[in-house]
Amino acid sequence: MNRNKGYSFGITYLIRRALEGRISSLGFLVVLGFFSSLVLLYLALHVHFIGISRDINEISERVKILKERNVCLKAEYNDLISPERIIPIVQGFGMRPGSPDEMRRFAVYQDYRIGESEAAGLAQVNPLDDSGASLQTLPEIR
Repeated sequence: MNRNKGYSFGITYLIRRALEGRISSLGFLVVLGFFSSLVLLYLALHVHFIGISRDINEISERVKILKERNVCLKAEYNDLISPERIIPIVQGFGMRPGSPDEMRRFAVYQDYRIGESEAAGLAQVNPLDDSGASLQTLPEIR
């Protein structure tokens, strides 16, 4: 290759060689098709990534809005369950606060195994009898 003739490397060099007849028409079309495929691939990926970026921005905005809404809903929930609000309403219905002897707490544990038809640890609450036993375990389901 003689650089003194002013040939530059790249696409202009390839076109110059094709015009001089040093590269066949088929070879030139193959090389041109390769370069045009690369350009089209770059453009398609660029457009695709712009779309993904837009989707990420939209989802980020939605998450931000939902977090703000969640804070508002938590504040509203706390206002609704506050004793300062509930006690006057309940007293308006003629109810009175329960004594510690009247309050009973219980817990129910359920263990559902995915893919199996077993349910272990189901519990049933019955009214208290004199022995204080009110929690009965149900038989396992098979």
